[in-house]
Amino acid sequence: MKKKKLSLRWAGAFIELCMGRITLENKGQIDTRCTGLYDDIQSSWYDNTELLKGVFGADNWWSVDDLGHAMGLVFADRSAIDTDLSKMAFEIDGTPATIDPEALQLSFYAPEDIDPLDNDEWVVCHGARRDAILHLDAKFVPPFDPSLITLSFFHYPDFGYILIDLDHDGNDDVQFNLGETTYLKPRFFRKDHFNDTSR
Repeated sequence: MKKKKLSLRWAGAFIELCMGRITLENKGQIDTRCTGLYDDIQSSWYDNTELLKGVFGADNWWSVDDLGHAMGLVFADRSAIDTDLSKMAFEIDGTPATIDPEALQLSFYAPEDIDPLDNDEWVVCHGARRDAILHLDAKFVPPFDPSLITLSFFHYPDFGYILIDLDHDGNDDVQFNLGETTYLKPRFFRKDHFNDTSR
């Protein structure tokens, strides 16, 4: 049977979230070098090559991620996901199609526990947000089965649910059209913050 083309489009906010380990000495260097950190986040943190190389030995901010790195569409809470699923746009061979969001398969995960840190270590969490349009194109043999679409989310209590994978029957070649960047304020946490299941 001849295959048909599925096109899926979903607009939302895209986040790239990085978490890195820093020592008490690193934190002191950051406090000294970035006295105006929150006055101009981009130049004082994200574009500050002296800081990146001198403190982290890194060439770019997204390399400061030895504890975690996640990216994808982000949703404030579970109800926001449910609301936005109905805004997902489908076409089959170029013709708009209505798909029941209840038929899609959703999975939710907690990020892996961060490896134990020393008492004098901190976690730095930083990243960027952008308006985005997610698109996935795939071929399928009719009839179309929406239950073959799976969406996987990581839940970060401080940021929301990040869509880390969207898959249609093994095809997960998701592309993004990204808008203007808004940088997140770097946040510093003590060692147990992300492993605290009570939050």
